[in-house]
Amino acid sequence: SALELLRRKGFVDLPFIIVSGQIGEDAAVAAMKAGAHDYLMKDNLARLNSAIERELREADVRRERRRAEVALRASETRFRLMVEQSLLSIQIFSPDGRTLRVNRAWEELWGVTLDKIPEYNVLQDPQLVQKGIMPYIERGFAGKATAVPAVRYEPDASIPSVSDVAHRWVQAFIYPVRDADGAIQEVVLVHEDITDQREAEEERKRAEEKYRSIFENAVEGIFQTTVDGRFLTANPAMARIFGYGSPEELLGAISNIRDQLYVEPGRREEFYQLALRDGFVSGFEVQMHRKDGTLVWISANARAVYDDDGGISVYEGTVEDITERKRAEEALREIREAERRRIARELHDVVLQDLTYALQSMQVLQRMPEGLDRGQETGRQVDALKRAVEGLRDAIYDLRLESVRERPLVRAVESIVELNRQIGAGCQFELVVDEGFPAAISGPAGVEVVRVVQEALANVRRHSGARHAVVTLGMVNGEVLVEIEDDGRGFGPETSYGMGLTGMRERVLMLGGDLEVDGREGAGTRVFLRVGLAILTGGEAGELSNT
Repeated sequence: SALELLRRKGFVDLPFIIVSGQIGEDAAVAAMKAGAHDYLMKDNLARLNSAIERELREADVRRERRRAEVALRASETRFRLMVEQSLLSIQIFSPDGRTLRVNRAWEELWGVTLDKIPEYNVLQDPQLVQKGIMPYIERGFAGKATAVPAVRYEPDASIPSVSDVAHRWVQAFIYPVRDADGAIQEVVLVHEDITDQREAEEERKRAEEKYRSIFENAVEGIFQTTVDGRFLTANPAMARIFGYGSPEELLGAISNIRDQLYVEPGRREEFYQLALRDGFVSGFEVQMHRKDGTLVWISANARAVYDDDGGISVYEGTVEDITERKRAEEALREIREAERRRIARELHDVVLQDLTYALQSMQVLQRMPEGLDRGQETGRQVDALKRAVEGLRDAIYDLRLESVRERPLVRAVESIVELNRQIGAGCQFELVVDEGFPAAISGPAGVEVVRVVQEALANVRRHSGARHAVVTLGMVNGEVLVEIEDDGRGFGPETSYGMGLTGMRERVLMLGGDLEVDGREGAGTRVFLRVGLAILTGGEAGELSNT
């Protein structure tokens, strides 16, 4: 009863010695089994003091042991909570590689619980061998704390069908846990999930590689310059435009863009003022010097990049070589001027002469006496007037072609075909418009296509002797296709295709298109024109292709 009372009061470490002169040996043994520490008979108290001292010492030992056990349990609890609540994935192994414990972060990282992988042994993971990670793991099991390089780990590749996680990028640290004698008791592997960071880095690298590929392989020149006119970067196309073998040669040779490249240095200031005012420059056309001294026309698009103080630090943008386009434009201007001179000459030398003849002939007939035969002369007058009317129609149509600038291309071509039906006696002119051909194409570029069609039909009418001619309008893969085909006499290798072929080619070249003229003597002629829809629509090809 006394022992039970002490336990209830919490005096579990208090020494309990029985001193009695009455209880028997059986009762003493039962008391010792119940928790008494010693038993003394009253007639033998000589060892009482030593017994008390001994039990007090043992009580101190028991108290210290109990405190140590409590402290150990508290430490284990703190460690368990620290492991469990860690944001890093923690996996604890036995010395032979089996997984003993994992924390919640590990389960969330890999999408699996420990009970699902009872047979997993990290020292037998083929994926770690394949990816070169096993030597680092073995180093940790050998007793050396080791940083494990970043690796892309795929759970399904090592333990199929246990996790929905496709992969994780992790970097890890492995270290041994030793006992007091230095023996390895456990091995701890700590993972840090770097998937988002690594994939963002890979995406950045892909973007850089893509930009580098665009930069290196672009047809347009790409550049970055300082405000004072020094190249910082340039791509191979930029070097080629200015006649240099490499970007490095260009950057090394040009230290002042204004003085070394501009044909008119003052236009650099114009460029600067536009960038200062708007923050960008678009379609800036200027003539510049190439390395070999020849001249090149370029069209520049650039934007200003500002520093922290709001000033322009650099310009960056693109350059397109438009020399051929400028040549085509100049050639086209010359062709148009030649056309105007031709029309004036035909009006003066042909139409005016026929009208003058008809007028003078009528005046002569008026003075002729009644009764004389006037039929032959009247016939000549009619022929002259017919020629004059036809010449006037051609001239008026040529002069009015600019009026179709805003008229849809289909309507303009219809007008040309109809005009040729009226004035092309003996030849049937037909227009075929493929289904889906954009109905809304119009503008300056369309006028040039109309002029090419008009020139081709004029050649059919004047030179081919054809009985049938077909104009076809179609579109394939974002390109407008125009075909003029006749069944006339064609032309041989020693003859050219009528008048104006040079002008037709120059017009098509200016549009960035292709022109083919095929004809065999006695087998008719085919003129085929191909121009990008975006050129004809001013960049609205996506919208018009669905019209």
